[in-house]
Amino acid sequence: MSESRPPETLMMGYAQLTGSFTLDGSLVSLAPFEKVKRKGVIGGQGSGGVVGVESPRKETGLFGALGLSIIGESIGGFLGSSEMSSIREMKGIANTNSVPIISTPQAILFVDLKLSPGESKSFSYSHTLPKGMPPSHKGRAMKIVYQLVIGTQRAHTATQQHIVKHVEVPFGVLPGVNESGEILGHDLMLPHILLKNLARSEPKVVDFRAANSRAKKVSPEIVKSSPSEFLSYVGSLLEKQRRDSSMGLLSPTEPTTPGSFNTGFNGHIPMKAAIDLAILRGNMATAAGRSSNKFQIQRGGYHVGVIMLARPAYRLGETVSAVVDFGSATVPCYTLNMSLETSEIVDPSIALRSSSSVFRATRRTHASSSEDTIFAEKVVFSAIIPTTVAPEFITSGIQHQWRLRFEFVVGCSTDENSEIPDLLEEVANDERGRTLAAAQMLLCESFEVTVPVRVYGAAITLDDDHDVHDYPI
Repeated sequence: MSESRPPETLMMGYAQLTGSFTLDGSLVSLAPFEKVKRKGVIGGQGSGGVVGVESPRKETGLFGALGLSIIGESIGGFLGSSEMSSIREMKGIANTNSVPIISTPQAILFVDLKLSPGESKSFSYSHTLPKGMPPSHKGRAMKIVYQLVIGTQRAHTATQQHIVKHVEVPFGVLPGVNESGEILGHDLMLPHILLKNLARSEPKVVDFRAANSRAKKVSPEIVKSSPSEFLSYVGSLLEKQRRDSSMGLLSPTEPTTPGSFNTGFNGHIPMKAAIDLAILRGNMATAAGRSSNKFQIQRGGYHVGVIMLARPAYRLGETVSAVVDFGSATVPCYTLNMSLETSEIVDPSIALRSSSSVFRATRRTHASSSEDTIFAEKVVFSAIIPTTVAPEFITSGIQHQWRLRFEFVVGCSTDENSEIPDLLEEVANDERGRTLAAAQMLLCESFEVTVPVRVYGAAITLDDDHDVHDYPI
């Protein structure tokens, strides 16, 4: 800002939270959400008429010719000949494809702010999000975005009108969980339209680099429990292991019911601690005494192998590890294809296609591997869960799920009574001995097994100064 320029005057500044989702009209019916769009009009940017949208001024007519267009517009507005900017904006919101999830009223950051050349002032803004909101997501059937809208309005001058400018800053949201680690759901037909301003804002000099360094030094919260509680917990695990010394194997389709134990928290459990406890409980045996991360695979009465997971629950950015054991297989497996994938499940009441068609359209593969397993005893598969993909979440119409997919190519016989042919076939047999060669043709079949995995969100802290961005208005 030049030293010769006069002070800059800003009439007001505001901040507002908005969240919405869009649907693919070829997969999901949009008709049930038309009423939901109108609910978000109340919390739009023009709510309450605090800040209007600049409307074009016409310099024609009698008042325009005399240079009194402002008087003409005031009279016209009083007589109802022109629409308020907030009404026009409300109609625009209703005509868009975005369906609201959350909308807050505009929180005033400052009023009548004067800045001298070279002067700057900072304001802090914070707002607690409601529980159960779906995370930021960029899928095929649904896209969910959250934005922080920051706007300013300059004072009216002889050359400039009341100009309102705003910037939309996107931010990410992770799904919430309850004290048991279960993911909270959201009803798409009931958006969070907040009419009361619950935000907290104040003038403040914010040093992002210092705040980031302090956040890194914060030590994790320590779970305090007495020695007797710890010994009691260890004793219960040992006693359960003695009773269930021969654990069975769990089917991938069998629901798990993890046991509960004393967490050491008195009262409310922090969300991060609830996720940690849910991941620990995932490795415990089910009520039927079966392991929750081992799956026995059979095909046509033959034992194919055993899939073993390191654990059934993960966070974004962690590595998923799985081992397929063919040591006790009674049928040869020639090839194994493994992949980590996600898909969206659309409720049949709003789906325009069949479930299989929706699955093919929304399926995304994030990592894959293929192994020849003719002579393999064990095969290991590892994949990093990308942090740019949404974790598992549940809504009333669409769900997002993670799974591991295993495609087995195994040998088969011509009928039920015959045996599976070997890899070598006899080509000559005389007094000198037998001659064996590789079989030119093998009968085989393929089948797929999917193992669901639960993926929680993970908070990512700022690592360097480049993660702090400035958004000009």
